[in-house]
Amino acid sequence: MKRLVVIPVMFALLAGALYAQELRFDGYFNSGLGVVNVGDDDAYLKPFGVDSESNGYRFRLNGSYTNEAKNAGARFRLQSQRRIDQAGYFSIPYVYGWAGFFDSKITLTGGIVDDGTWTTADWWWNDDQGEGLGLLLKVTPVDGLSLGIGAYTISQQSGGSNNILSSGVSLPNFGNILIKVEDAKYTFNGSYTMKDVFRLGVSFRTKNQAGWAPSAPPADYPYNGREETSQLIGEFRLLAAKDLTAVIVGIFDKLDDFSDSGNIILSETFAYKINNELSAGLDMVQFLYNRPVGVDPGLLFHFWGSYTIGSIVPRVDLTYFIGGRSNTSQQYHRKGYAAAANDYSVFGIRPSVRINLDSRTFVEIGDVINLDFDKNSGYAGEDSQLTNVFYIDVKWSF
Repeated sequence: MKRLVVIPVMFALLAGALYAQELRFDGYFNSGLGVVNVGDDDAYLKPFGVDSESNGYRFRLNGSYTNEAKNAGARFRLQSQRRIDQAGYFSIPYVYGWAGFFDSKITLTGGIVDDGTWTTADWWWNDDQGEGLGLLLKVTPVDGLSLGIGAYTISQQSGGSNNILSSGVSLPNFGNILIKVEDAKYTFNGSYTMKDVFRLGVSFRTKNQAGWAPSAPPADYPYNGREETSQLIGEFRLLAAKDLTAVIVGIFDKLDDFSDSGNIILSETFAYKINNELSAGLDMVQFLYNRPVGVDPGLLFHFWGSYTIGSIVPRVDLTYFIGGRSNTSQQYHRKGYAAAANDYSVFGIRPSVRINLDSRTFVEIGDVINLDFDKNSGYAGEDSQLTNVFYIDVKWSF
């Protein structure tokens, strides 16, 4: 309980001391409740934030400080979400300082780093190579070109672990972390944007031990921690059409053993704003696998359309996933699907309506219907299972 009081007080005092020097805050809180029906089982209530894709709720408070000369600053995030057994209710997913040189053409960032410069803009992946505890050097030699090299000793964990540094293994004090040079996580990133035409991005991550996965025996490190595999990401964004979103992303994972265990995800995102009221989009994802024995690819198709009527926005989502299944009973956000064996497939439909109370607050009411299929009759002897979730989702931004 003392931790809950001390942390907010600490940030409040910091805000009072530095307010005059460009200290800014923003954030949001998202939560909701759903009535879940899975097959013939009894219905149950589940707390879930659809917008933040978080079990229970998500609270984020972001802070940024910039000095008067605009050439140095700091950023941090205070977060509570999904679980209370990982570092208590709160975590600090990132806290880092930055310094700019030569009109900020060169920027050095250090701390628990989370820089979104090379995050992809597609619907499915929407991520980068990850960062963590270490340093990031960014260079922008000419307008539109951004290059970066990062070195990290510990990676942040996933949102399910509240983005903390520990992976379930008791990490030593920072003073005792002595990771071998070749075992650290190194990232190499680059992007070029031609204004109103296109953007190209590419990033690479080395095989590493910064996820601190447990190993037994210690000499046989499994490399199954978060972001420990060698990975390449490529991205193309079309910027030439004002009302059109077009993004193509390729993720090539496990490059160190690609011929036998490599994974490829190709993600395409298209959306078009037809007028001020009507918008529609199509997202496609292909899951490809390099294995000694052939594995069929997974194919996901997601179509959506929305129409704005003042402050009310009706929307419908249609999803069809060959070689995939739904996660509706656990997570019923719009990407609540996962690749599965060849015999699985799922069809989903989600009608919803969002009520915008103002530019920062909304209530969404929706109903998720997923029909999962399994050729091997894995659903209590049946070859299909129907799942339905009626939910209300609320988000407050500030």
